[in-house]
Amino acid sequence: MDYFQKFMQMKAKATNVPEDVAIEAAIKGLRIGPFAAHLAREKPRTIEDLYNEFEKYYRSDNDLRRRLEEQNQSKQFQGNSRSA
Repeated sequence: MDYFQKFMQMKAKATNVPEDVAIEAAIKGLRIGPFAAHLAREKPRTIEDLYNEFEKYYRSDNDLRRRLEEQNQSKQFQGNSRSA
C-alpha cells in the first residue's frame, strides 16, 4: 500500500496529468508479478478503481501471509510435540 500512497502524493502534485496516463504510470511502476499482470489485462478506468484494486490485492496478500504464518507455526508446534 506504500507504493500507492506515494503514487497518490505524486499525482496530487501533477494535477494536469490525465487519469489514464497516471493509471498507466502506476501500473508500469509495479514489480512484475501477478498483480501487475492483472492490472495490465483489466486496466482500471479511474484512480478510484485503481485504489480499489490495490485495496483488494493488499487485503488478499495480507491474508495469504497470515495464513502461511499460521501454517508454519502449526508445523513447528507439531514438530516440537513429536520431539517431546
